[in-house]
Amino acid sequence: MKIFKILAVALVAMLGFTACDKECGHDFIEHDFTQDIVGTWTSLNGELAEAMVIKEDGSFTTTGVMKGGSLYEEKGTIKVVNNKVTLAFEGDNEAYEGRLEFVAGKSLSIVMFDDNDVRLTYDYCKEDLSEELVGMWVCNDGLTDGITIMSYSDNGKMTITTAAALGTNDPLVKRESDYVVVGDLMFTKLPAANVEGQPLYTAARMTYTPNGTSAGDIMTHTLYTPSANGVVKVTSSFLRIKQSLELTGTYDYSSAYISNVKGKDEDFTILGHTFNMADIKGGNFDMLFRSELFSVDLNANSITQRFRANGRDIEIVIPITVDDNKVTLDLSAENPAYRKVDMYMFQDADNSQLHMYMHTNDFINYFANMELYNLLASGEIDKTDAAAIEKVYTDMEARIESINVSFVMKARK
Repeated sequence: MKIFKILAVALVAMLGFTACDKECGHDFIEHDFTQDIVGTWTSLNGELAEAMVIKEDGSFTTTGVMKGGSLYEEKGTIKVVNNKVTLAFEGDNEAYEGRLEFVAGKSLSIVMFDDNDVRLTYDYCKEDLSEELVGMWVCNDGLTDGITIMSYSDNGKMTITTAAALGTNDPLVKRESDYVVVGDLMFTKLPAANVEGQPLYTAARMTYTPNGTSAGDIMTHTLYTPSANGVVKVTSSFLRIKQSLELTGTYDYSSAYISNVKGKDEDFTILGHTFNMADIKGGNFDMLFRSELFSVDLNANSITQRFRANGRDIEIVIPITVDDNKVTLDLSAENPAYRKVDMYMFQDADNSQLHMYMHTNDFINYFANMELYNLLASGEIDKTDAAAIEKVYTDMEARIESINVSFVMKARK
């Protein structure tokens, strides 16, 4: 509704909403929709995201964001006489008039009486998704090429872990922010400020599907985002996952997602497989881990990794410490030459999938640890040769400038 106040001060042309035919009449229809429009109505397009909640006493509250700006909230009253709508905002001496076009349980349009006949259309919102959203969700098809983990509490606080922040090459790990849900619209604060120093927000329309897949609930986000071709509509699906890890059972490698990859154009071999960081894809890990029958056994104190290397079965028992979803792998208990690896683990609702996420430094250490373990086990280097051991890590660091990796493991039945 704030849009109408802005229109009153000559910003109509900038917003570009659909215009009504100038021959439309403004005088009369036979129905009074005052009570019929009670409920929650939401609008989302490339210019505006807004939720309007109308109560039985004719009061309303609108919450919204225009063009990725700051979050606003407006209150007022709405009155419908025949097809004529009168809007009065708190703290505003002016009233705004328009024509109502209404389809019960589906859509509501208000066409303002001015020279441009500006129309703003809302969709009826049947559900308030604020409670359903609370929890942890994972997405593999979002705005970045890698995994995104979103965790929402019931106090308007959220955390995000993603391969790279939008428009950057930097990973975010449990970055905190604020969010607001009204009906099926979610407004999320961005880590930036506009010229007035106010926080900026993005908005997404949510569609909730309980048990949307065999793995659990699905929450679909639809939003508009800038691109090289202008503002585009983006849809991403999130799967509900557990907020607390249950470290038990055996998981086999299923797939890998990678993003933000930069590295040296040089072939190198690890566990008998050739990689090149200048042209690496998730499928390259398929060739390694699937061919080596990679699996993990979980318990509260350790992770046991099993795989084959050069025709030999290898089993590595790695002590771990767990802090929420952060799991630290520490092979240094066996040999101080190994380096610690921090990864974030997430499970779906029935523990059928395990996601193991890490970014550049930890992936370098993880990959180098695997290579070193194989070299030591095969006798190619001696565990007392500190220079040879250090070279394994420095060589890996030289190859990899940046990478974000998520391994997806499936529970063994």
